[in-house]
Amino acid sequence: MDLTVGHRAEIEARLHELRWIEPGERIAALAPPGAGNMNRTLRIELQSRTLILKQAVPFVAKYPQIPAPVERLETEIAFYRLIARHGALAVRTPRVLGQDPANHLVCLEDLGMGGDFTWLYLDAAGTDPRRGALRGRLTALFYWLWKLHALDVGHLASEPGPAEGLPPVLRNHAMRALNHAHIFEIPFDTGNGVELGAPLARLQTELAGDVLLRARAAALGRIYLGTAAHDSRNALLHGDFYPGSWLSHPRMGVMVIDPEFAFVGAPEFDVGVLLAHLTMAGFGQLELGMQLRSYVTPPGFSTPLALAFAGMEIIRRLLGVAQLPLVAPPETRAAWLEAARALVTAPEVPVR
Repeated sequence: MDLTVGHRAEIEARLHELRWIEPGERIAALAPPGAGNMNRTLRIELQSRTLILKQAVPFVAKYPQIPAPVERLETEIAFYRLIARHGALAVRTPRVLGQDPANHLVCLEDLGMGGDFTWLYLDAAGTDPRRGALRGRLTALFYWLWKLHALDVGHLASEPGPAEGLPPVLRNHAMRALNHAHIFEIPFDTGNGVELGAPLARLQTELAGDVLLRARAAALGRIYLGTAAHDSRNALLHGDFYPGSWLSHPRMGVMVIDPEFAFVGAPEFDVGVLLAHLTMAGFGQLELGMQLRSYVTPPGFSTPLALAFAGMEIIRRLLGVAQLPLVAPPETRAAWLEAARALVTAPEVPVR
């Protein structure tokens, strides 16, 4: 079954077969709930309720030329089910209502029409009225990330799985391999097909030739893949904690979605991604420092390592394939890139 608008009858028949909708229920309307990247997603409107259906296809939905593992949906479901027993986490995520492994399909609670937070990238002047309620929502996000990383995942090592001691769904190797290329390698490829404009293209060439930067990127990539050690306690990570994974909600303020990149690893990665995106959304160091008070660092946490991952995420988003809807001019982007290089190559970064 293809989860596309043109297959309405087929989708309705499958929902009846799975008993996700009652015999008398009919689909009144269906449409994408937002601009998704990885998966096909539809909001199913019934007579008295709505559902969200998400389907993993063997490529990135937004970039069909990029292959992607369909097992990512199993990781997302495992993530939701793992945190379901923890109220502070579960209250900000959708409930899993059903799973259809044959079609790589999941049925999720509909969190409403609030939309994600990618508008932040477009609000360079800080004039959007939605900014007024943002500080409390950011505090909630930092708090949520703290609670996620504080979960005891040591018991997972006793579950069935290969030598690493984790079930494959939480190692998420295939998705990490895909993301690893796009974070730590492709941004330095001057032939990656991304149109940058002359100033940034020259800077990309310079960064690609920076021996220390490339060596640090490779070392950070090994930590990300789990093939190099780090001093912090392993944590369950969201894996893609940025404004596109946050939804505005009328009651909760903000909800968290799309953990298909989740894995157990260094908590500094999640924190770094978060800081990188808030920087590109116009937040200064003072504001970020205040927000970080809501995040209690796990044992062994390294702030320089988190900042180095932040630097890599900035480089990835400015020079790589997964571009953001930024309104920042080239000179601002160049300044971000130079700052990112300094974060990655800082002598305090604990890499081996």
